[in-house]
Amino acid sequence: MGKNLLPRIIIWFSFTLMTYKVFAQTEPSGTGSWLMFFNQSRLSQKWSLHSEFQYRSFEIAKNTEQLLLRGGMNYHITNSSFTTIGYAHISNFAFNKENAESPQVTENRMWQQFLLRNNVGRFNLEHRFRLEQRWLTSESGSQYLNRFRLMLRATIPLNKVKIEKNILFLSLYNEIFINLSDNPFDRNRIYGAIGYQFLPGLNIQLGYLVQSVNQTSRHFIQTGVSYNLDFRQGD
Repeated sequence: MGKNLLPRIIIWFSFTLMTYKVFAQTEPSGTGSWLMFFNQSRLSQKWSLHSEFQYRSFEIAKNTEQLLLRGGMNYHITNSSFTTIGYAHISNFAFNKENAESPQVTENRMWQQFLLRNNVGRFNLEHRFRLEQRWLTSESGSQYLNRFRLMLRATIPLNKVKIEKNILFLSLYNEIFINLSDNPFDRNRIYGAIGYQFLPGLNIQLGYLVQSVNQTSRHFIQTGVSYNLDFRQGD
């Protein structure tokens, strides 16, 4: 199984580099930042809640670009796979408008996903398939869009063979966004980070993301905290 999957990882990240080369021909105008918090609260053997908050800025820690709130309900098919249905609210601001009274574009989004995890040696792989129904509202009117997202993430422990307490690890992913319309390519994200697992349910990551949209790329410093809870003791 490992011998069959390893070439797929290599092909996927090779595709990542080609996508970056094709769609990111323009130099980014400065580095932004993302501050992120994620939580998954396990309610029972089959059900859990997902919640997250993200603050995204045009510049490092200032000049607000986007505020994102996302939540969902997970149904766990097995210990390594689950489906999700959820809702997100996104406020988008124009550059140098961080003090605006209201966002320039507001998005309400429904989303559904299937997530599968498996291991190949020290590689902890996560395959995520997500559909989004997007309602965008601005002063110029409203728009409805459908989008598909495909992500492959690899998490690699550095000082032990598996992810557990007091582990330093690498996290790498590539995600492509595809509009279900006449102009299918929406964006591509390439991410690399180093993280530390403080507790079984708590880790922090410091990473770097390159996002390519059309022929423009932008770079972001990311800080993410994941804090998961498990309430299954009495299940």
